[in-house]
Amino acid sequence: MNIVMKMKQDWNRRAKHHARFWIATEDYQNETVFAESGEVTAKTILSTLGLHHRNTWTALDIGCGIGRVLKPLAPYFYKLIGVDVSAEMINKSKSWLQDVHNVTTVESSGVDLSLFPPRYFDVVYSYVTFQHMPRPVFDLYLEEINRVLKPQGFLVFQIPIGRHLDAPLEDTIAIRFYEYRDLIEKLSRTGFRLSNPQHQAPTSLHATKQDVAQHEFLLAQKVNTIRPDINVGWVQTECRDQTSWIDTHMYLAFAEDCLLRGKQEEAMRTYESLLEHNPSSLEAWLQLATVLIDNGKIDQAISKLTDLTHAYPHYPEGHQTLQNLIRQRQRTTGTSSLNA
Repeated sequence: MNIVMKMKQDWNRRAKHHARFWIATEDYQNETVFAESGEVTAKTILSTLGLHHRNTWTALDIGCGIGRVLKPLAPYFYKLIGVDVSAEMINKSKSWLQDVHNVTTVESSGVDLSLFPPRYFDVVYSYVTFQHMPRPVFDLYLEEINRVLKPQGFLVFQIPIGRHLDAPLEDTIAIRFYEYRDLIEKLSRTGFRLSNPQHQAPTSLHATKQDVAQHEFLLAQKVNTIRPDINVGWVQTECRDQTSWIDTHMYLAFAEDCLLRGKQEEAMRTYESLLEHNPSSLEAWLQLATVLIDNGKIDQAISKLTDLTHAYPHYPEGHQTLQNLIRQRQRTTGTSSLNA
């Protein structure tokens, strides 16, 4: 499995679970809140472009998801195209954007923009997408954006700036932080000049991971056409099918939020979904059993805990929870033995 396949696998799984949550983790609860968050982002993009913006432009959204930002931006551009590595996201976007006629969404490789010819777009933008990309993928995207932008075209993007923070190539959800000077050099090397450097320079000198303004947009302009680096053999590098701890944490957080809102069935489905791709999450096993017990599904809880103890025979808490539940079941049914 290479990085393209890994990104597609992971983001298709997330989109199937709950697309809105994985796109906007703080604004997913219903379609109204989700749509309003898209409007806020769209206004920020337009504000970042400022007087440069033209309604006659053709724009590209990288990592468009189901079209959260495309929809509110549609009245402000002649044509918009959104790309996403996830076929599931693109499928869901057709419904979300069904009444918007100047927007198209397409599945991409997730590492390049080979779907488009050179000098096609007036502006390219991306929000909370580049931060999840492995660094070589982001580097290649900057080269590809230079290729598909018209001369003097603009790139509007968000990326965390602060102390260098990286993650393994196969981690498709971890957030990568970029040093300010490194980002400036990277942009210059790929034919861009940052248009608002005075605003970001102080941040790079003093920011920590905790106080970085992660959602702030940067504006860069294409000032040179570059010769792309043809050394992209890393794209075919074998990736481990490894689950990020952040991925697991977000599933658990979503399930906990469901429980707080009284959506126990959705919480159980989320635990099941998590265990399908990460059976090593002991917390998910125990939380699922707890919710099953709370809903009176004792037999299912015993079955799940039995699976857990078989998979992890040296996990004492799993064995103890199972034995306690069996004893509780025996007292309830008045039996002296139970075939779990």
